[in-house]
Amino acid sequence: MAKRISWLHALCLSLAMTVTTVCPALAADVSAYTNGADVQQSAVVTAAGTATEKTTPTCDPMLARRVLVAMGVMNNNRISEKGLQKKVTRQQFAKMLVQISPYKNKVGTTVKTSMYADVKRTSAYAPYIKIAVKNGWMKGNLQGKFRPKQAVTLKESVVAVLAMLGYSDSDFQGNLSSAKMSFYKAQKLNKNISKKANQTMTYGDMSCLLYNLLVTANKSGSIYAKTLGYELDANGDIAYLPMVYEELDGPVIAGADWRSQIPFETDESVIYIDGSKSRASNIHEYDVIYYSEKLNSIFVYQNRVTGRLNGVSPDRFTPNAVTVAGTNYALADQGLAYEVSAMGSYEIGDYVTLLLGRDGKVVGMGNAAKLNSFIGGIILSKTEKVSDEKNSTDVKKYVTMLDTIGETHEYEVSDLTGFSERTPVEVSFDNGKPVVNKVSLNRLNGIVSSDAGSYAGYRLSESIRILEYDNGGCYNSVKRNRLAGLTINASNILYYHVNADKEITDLIVRGVTGDNYKYGILIAASEIANAQAMIFQGTYSYQIGSQNGVATSNGQIFAMQGYSGPAQFAFSSDGSVTGIKTLGSIEVTSITKTEVSNGKNAYTLADDVGVYLKKGSNYYETELSKVMSLNNYELTAYYDGTTGGRVRVIVAKAK
Repeated sequence: MAKRISWLHALCLSLAMTVTTVCPALAADVSAYTNGADVQQSAVVTAAGTATEKTTPTCDPMLARRVLVAMGVMNNNRISEKGLQKKVTRQQFAKMLVQISPYKNKVGTTVKTSMYADVKRTSAYAPYIKIAVKNGWMKGNLQGKFRPKQAVTLKESVVAVLAMLGYSDSDFQGNLSSAKMSFYKAQKLNKNISKKANQTMTYGDMSCLLYNLLVTANKSGSIYAKTLGYELDANGDIAYLPMVYEELDGPVIAGADWRSQIPFETDESVIYIDGSKSRASNIHEYDVIYYSEKLNSIFVYQNRVTGRLNGVSPDRFTPNAVTVAGTNYALADQGLAYEVSAMGSYEIGDYVTLLLGRDGKVVGMGNAAKLNSFIGGIILSKTEKVSDEKNSTDVKKYVTMLDTIGETHEYEVSDLTGFSERTPVEVSFDNGKPVVNKVSLNRLNGIVSSDAGSYAGYRLSESIRILEYDNGGCYNSVKRNRLAGLTINASNILYYHVNADKEITDLIVRGVTGDNYKYGILIAASEIANAQAMIFQGTYSYQIGSQNGVATSNGQIFAMQGYSGPAQFAFSSDGSVTGIKTLGSIEVTSITKTEVSNGKNAYTLADDVGVYLKKGSNYYETELSKVMSLNNYELTAYYDGTTGGRVRVIVAKAK
């Protein structure tokens, strides 16, 4: 390092007669130059002390192509395997530069006079060439020609890119061409580009160069993409999905003619349903559709909510949200606001179906019966009480059900016989009134496919609603991919619904993933079991994370007396314990931040894995990063082998 500083100092002295300040941080950039010869004959000069944003973008070529297509700089044909190999002409390059600049939306369709003899005034490229030349990104030759159809070279491309970053010829010393090529490499604008200066650029090369430009800091120190208004992710790459979603057209509510409302051939488009790749045949009536003609892509959302319209807010004269089944949903437009207003067609108490768009707002709404909606789930409880109807004191029968999105509903029924806790039911609507029907379930057994796409001979819908419920009354929603590779027996399934396409669209399971249990340390257990007196009671002290507590059980014990160590806990809403199980264990021989292994099998760490340092009989909560050294600690991993198979607890002992 000392030699490099000494060399740099000598170089700066040699330039002192011609320059007064040395710029873009030569000391920092020189290590990225490819060879000393280039550096010795060139130097970069600019204002000293400029603060540059620090990022570490991946510059992944696939991401680069997607971004440029989304920006409209390239089209899908140009990023095909053959398209990437085609050469970029100078006129095509001029257009790309404008499309990746602040002038993108300021381009006219014609020019009054042509700047070059070989560029016709009527050429579609003429306006772009004019902007590129006037801004100093490109230029013609001494003979007054632009050579529009000649392939652009790397050297010409670099000159343009550096100009767009704010550098001019006065920022370089010595051989300008060599200096600019050296600086291009120093700024890592050459990522994924292997061309030499005089070689011509293909669309594959150009996609990388333009993306590298976007994620590079300009002369003022700001990332170029941010000056255009684009977001960056944590690495410094362009945040692709926000950019795509901002430019989507729609929504379109799917009907029989939904294809006619999309301005491109849908059979050849890429289709995503609730974030997963799919096909047009899986788009159903009342699905919510967005589309991008640039990306030739369709984005479908099948999220809908059915229930009683409990209210509108802030009031029925200026509504902007509705409450259905106890949850508040924002309205996307004034048309919907009118429909739920005092002048609209819906009344408080109506059973409706909300169609939710990509941002969770209501984009469509209909009478639950007209939309052939249903609500599926399980019974939580049943009761007889005074009628909910106004001015009625009749005693009527009601059931409370839990649906597959975790909402609870209460319905009047004519007979409580046959309804008990966890009875599977479906609610349909007849003339606006709910009808509760018990459903029979076939026994399903099997292993969910590794891609979470199928189970027991059925496909799992991309938009499947999955709820996991346990006997303590706890429940939580589950993402489809969480079931991948898991064994689900018939005894684990409380409810499911299969549509006409033989897809499971709704599912309630019990004890499958284990994610709705608590995991920690059972410190001590005291259990009383008297079968003759029918007394079963337990008192259990525990530590979960940094919290210590004591819980009791009534009417059951879990055979934990004498055991102390990692365990799985199930609690009811009143805080009593409804289940305790020991966990499987392995001695850890290798560990990463996401999994552990005993040399034979690997186990995935739960997102909220608890880590404890054990000293004597005491456990102390700690962080995984502090005890990952197997040279210093013996690690034992405890996993829920009968449910989700995730490591829930890691215990470390100092060697």
